[in-house]
Amino acid sequence: MRKKRVAICFPSVPFIKGGAEHCVQSLYQEMKKREYDVEIVSVPFQWDPKDEVVKNMVVWRMLNLERIAGNNIDLVIATKFPSYIIKHPNKVTWLFHQHRPVYDLYGTCYSDFKASNPSDVRIREQIINADNRSLPESKGIFTIANNVSNRLLHHNRIKSTPLYHPPLHYSKYHCEEYGDYILSVGRLETLKRVDLLLKAMKHVEKSVKCVIAGTGGMESYLKSLSKELGIEDRVKFIGFVEEEELLKLYSGCFSAFFAPYDEDYGYITLESFLSKKPIVTCRDSGGVMEFAEHNINSKVADRADPLIIADHINTLYRNPDLCKKLGNSGYNKVKGISWDNVIKQLTSTI
Repeated sequence: MRKKRVAICFPSVPFIKGGAEHCVQSLYQEMKKREYDVEIVSVPFQWDPKDEVVKNMVVWRMLNLERIAGNNIDLVIATKFPSYIIKHPNKVTWLFHQHRPVYDLYGTCYSDFKASNPSDVRIREQIINADNRSLPESKGIFTIANNVSNRLLHHNRIKSTPLYHPPLHYSKYHCEEYGDYILSVGRLETLKRVDLLLKAMKHVEKSVKCVIAGTGGMESYLKSLSKELGIEDRVKFIGFVEEEELLKLYSGCFSAFFAPYDEDYGYITLESFLSKKPIVTCRDSGGVMEFAEHNINSKVADRADPLIIADHINTLYRNPDLCKKLGNSGYNKVKGISWDNVIKQLTSTI
């Protein structure tokens, strides 16, 4: 009996690696372990100029993955926009996120789509119409977090089921100590709000250090901001780090800062908790709040205020025992998340 053939559809962005890329690679590896014949089918995603988004949608719609080289594809797993626009008789969608600038970010400073621009309005309508037509074609609609499911229901009136999954290297995170630095991990982009951490660092105890791992479009600005704030001697930008160094960084920090705006899911939350470290976050950080509980496993700021964040950082830095207590609680919150249920649900139609 032949192995079941599965195509994971993913719109990649060349030269950029983030949580979505790690998730797809993990899904691929985990399905391989479970004896599926699986491949990742990727189309480069381009969003500038905006008309390129529509072209991407057309490309995905035109792809035919029913049969390749004389072999049937038993299942297509679509992920983030616009991969779920593909047609297949056994399509399942595990939604990472839609094109957020036309949905939950529309009308905010984080979206470049303007209601006053007729071209933007036209393209936005095309995207929403395509979503409303293609997503219900799926035999199952799942998401990576309840926050993504809520957006889908609110904007498109489409129901879905959240499937939580563990982060990359999920079995290797550990705790060695609660050291003298707070850790920030991830892409340096506007939505991640690393600038909040830097502004908070101006108001924390001078012995507190900050390590920022990651690269992105905001890197130059953030480095300039640290100099402007007079904290560059306590803030270390280390760029992209490999697995071994990342695990070591988590194992030695006293806390991690992760306060993005309305995050889809948020690996950093799980990575911190698996390392038995509390996080500092904000009430409006979206998927993070599906795990973070103030004074239970985290410190949660009611608003994105550097002074409030600084106070939380100081509290954790001064109290290693509190860090340990909150970190252990966080670990217990997420330790049971595994790939077994995810893959069982995604492959239930074959």
